[in-house]
Amino acid sequence: MLSIAENTLNTKPAKSTEHADGEKHVHSHSLGLNGESFRSEKNLKIAFFLTIFILLVEFSGAIISKSMALYSNSGHILVDASSLLLAWFAQKQIRKIPNGKNTYGYHRMGILAALLNSLLLLIISAVLIYESYLRLLRPEIVNSKIMIIFPIVSLFINVLIGLKIHKDIHSNLNLKGSFFHILGDSLISVAIIAAGIIIYFTGLDYVDPIMSLIVSPIIAIGAFSVINETINILLEGVPKEIDFLKVKTEILKKRGVEEVHDLHIWSMSKSFRLLSAHILIEKNISNSSDICCIIEDIQKTLKEKFEINHVVIQPELTICDMTNTFCIHQNV
Repeated sequence: MLSIAENTLNTKPAKSTEHADGEKHVHSHSLGLNGESFRSEKNLKIAFFLTIFILLVEFSGAIISKSMALYSNSGHILVDASSLLLAWFAQKQIRKIPNGKNTYGYHRMGILAALLNSLLLLIISAVLIYESYLRLLRPEIVNSKIMIIFPIVSLFINVLIGLKIHKDIHSNLNLKGSFFHILGDSLISVAIIAAGIIIYFTGLDYVDPIMSLIVSPIIAIGAFSVINETINILLEGVPKEIDFLKVKTEILKKRGVEEVHDLHIWSMSKSFRLLSAHILIEKNISNSSDICCIIEDIQKTLKEKFEINHVVIQPELTICDMTNTFCIHQNV
C-alpha cells in the first residue's frame, strides 16, 4: 500500500512536485504555529508583569484599609500571577522543535497548563464563596475610600491585559484560561468598587460579601468551559468545531474516492488539528501520480474548510482486511 503524510511540523520550506500531467503541487511543511505561539508567549509575558503590579497595588490597599476583601483579592491575584507564569512557561515549551522522543512537539504542555489553571479557578471560586459566607456572618469594618480607589487602578490594568490577549483566546486554550482569570479579577474589582461606594454612603458592611457571592459562580462557569475542552483534547476526541460526518462526506465527494474508513480526527492543541484515514481508490485509477493528486486535493479541502493542519491518508487499491491491526477500528 502507498501511504502519504502531509503538513508536518518541521520548518522546511515548501517544495513543488511536478506530476506527469505537468501540473505542479505545493507540499507545504509549515503550519505557522510557531509564529502564533511566539505572539501568545509575548502577550503572556506582558500580562504576567502587569498582574504582579496589580498584586502590589491590591496588597498595599489591603494594608492601608485593613480590608479583608482586598486581602482576599490579593490572594486571588497571586494565584492569577502563578497561572500566567505557568501559561508563559507552557508557551515556551510549545515552541520547542519536535524530536525523536516527542514527535509532535510539546503542544500538550499548553493543554495541561490550561487544565491546571481551570482547576485553580474552581478552587478560587469555592474559597471566595466560603469566605463571603463567613463575612456575611461577621462583617468587617473597612476604609471604604481605599476600597474604591485601589480596585479602580487594578480594574484599569486588567482591562488592558484582557484587550491584549482576547484576540488569541479562540485558538489557544492556555490564553483562554488566563483570560477567565483576568475576567474574574475584573469582576471582583467591580464588586469591591460597588461595595465600597455602597458602604461609604450607607455603612452597610455586609454588602461586600453579597457582591462576592454574586461574582464567584461566574468564575466557575468559565473554568468549566475550559475544562470541558481540555478533557476532550486529552481524550483525543473530535474537536467540537468539526462535524465528523461532514468531513467524511467531503472526502467521499472527491474524484476517484470510492470509500473512506478508519477515519480519525483529533487535536494536539486548540489550533493544531490532525486527521488520519484510509481511502479506497476506484479501480480505474492505478497511476501513482493520479493517486497523489487525489490525496493532495483532499488535504487542501480539509485545510481550507475545516482547518485541519496535519493530514495522513492511506490510499488502497483493494479494501483492506478488517482483521488487520491497522484497520481494527472501523468508523461508521
